[in-house]
Amino acid sequence: MRILIADDDDYTREGLIESVEWEQYGINNILEARDGEEALRLAARYKPDIVLTDIRMPRLNGIVFAEKLGEYCPDCKLLFMSGYLDVDYLKSAIKLSAVDYIEKPIKIADLEEAIQKTVQSVQKSQKLEIDLSIKKILQHQKLARLLTESTVDSESILKLCEEEDFPMNTNYVCLMIFSPTYIENGKELLENTNNFWKDQAVYSVGDYLGEGRFIFVLSLNRVKMERIESLSKQLFKFNENIYVGIGEKVASISEIKQSYRTVQKALERSFYHPEFHYFQYSKPQNAQSGISPQLFIDFYKLLKSQPGQLADWIDSVCNVFVEKEHPPREQVCALFSSIGRAMIQEKGTLLAKLESIYDVNDIDQRISELHTILEIKQFIQEICKAYCLEVESEAKYSRTVIGVMDYISSHVSQMDLDLPEIGQQMHLSCSHLNMLFKQETGTTITQYIRDYRIELAKKLITNEHYKMNAISELCGFASPSYFAKVFRTCTNLTPIEYRKMRL
Repeated sequence: MRILIADDDDYTREGLIESVEWEQYGINNILEARDGEEALRLAARYKPDIVLTDIRMPRLNGIVFAEKLGEYCPDCKLLFMSGYLDVDYLKSAIKLSAVDYIEKPIKIADLEEAIQKTVQSVQKSQKLEIDLSIKKILQHQKLARLLTESTVDSESILKLCEEEDFPMNTNYVCLMIFSPTYIENGKELLENTNNFWKDQAVYSVGDYLGEGRFIFVLSLNRVKMERIESLSKQLFKFNENIYVGIGEKVASISEIKQSYRTVQKALERSFYHPEFHYFQYSKPQNAQSGISPQLFIDFYKLLKSQPGQLADWIDSVCNVFVEKEHPPREQVCALFSSIGRAMIQEKGTLLAKLESIYDVNDIDQRISELHTILEIKQFIQEICKAYCLEVESEAKYSRTVIGVMDYISSHVSQMDLDLPEIGQQMHLSCSHLNMLFKQETGTTITQYIRDYRIELAKKLITNEHYKMNAISELCGFASPSYFAKVFRTCTNLTPIEYRKMRL
């Protein structure tokens, strides 16, 4: 907190500064002025929270100074001091809403009491200002949501527009910002952007939609669309990694929803062209095509007959999407989620080898978190590469051994998974099946089950959100303690030690 002490007597000023423990009141910045004019200059420049001023000063007396002070610091609190208990001065002090009036010679106890009272008044005003500011922000966020939602009645919208002085009967446009790396609630970017438009004399209301997306409704009252487009490109000074979209200009409040739909379409182009960061809506010349089911059929044929060609096929499909078709993002995500799931379902052993994928259902979640088609392509091609390596490694095994491996990967969480059960499923004797398996792999079925469980556990352990007892259960161990014992035997580390080493 900052205080300005104005008095033409140097001794009085210095005495006040030395006699009071200002920091205990939260005051850590003290300004001094020898006359009213100097006090006014300092107040205009530094905006003190409290002004302690003598009434009788040269060049500009305390009352006139206080009257002018309201122009520069309307929120600061006044404390008057004087050696002359004049009724007119008291009336002026009351009129100027002074917090207190202190007689000279000043008693430190009286001054400290007045300071305490004034500080409390400042804190109360600041809290009220913060509360009002928060309320205003929340109202603006609510208005932004109402203006862009299609299910809200117009009466509710018009009522809130009137309450918030949102311009009506003019043109509007929606602006959307997407920040893939932005912090959780986006408060800073929302505030910076609203302040930016306010500084440009453009009325805006904005809201954070989640997942890095912000929506702003701009009033074009006395502002040309060309200026909005030009100013929008300055938003990158807040964060150069953001993507900015501008929707279609509309002529009424009821049409703002249409501008919102078009700005979503404009910003969707960043999915295909992340090298650009500014997108303006333009009406498509051709209707946006959907994804044909034939694509998945083509993929599945290659999966079964020519898996080595899958990577090139995926690359080709993505190139067509980027250069020609631009299908909706959700359809692209759905297609590649299906492709990823199909590869893992075909080769369950992949789960023990892929990073950050612990279950077939994780594919959907991972793809939904990716922001561009390039990222999705790279992610799917990693699965494809692992799939092809798995196919190659299996080529040296007989159909029976591959069947054993697939059965183990599909039933690994069963605690009673063992050689007799697998033999029964394969319709072969345990001894014959185990001998065949060891001839081709160099290990017994029991050893393979243990090794597979440990490899799967290693991968699960690297996800800090999984608890050890859950990992133990997922990998088919009888208890967490038995899991820890087997894991240490195989790795020379406990599961906890292994997690610390990998994270």
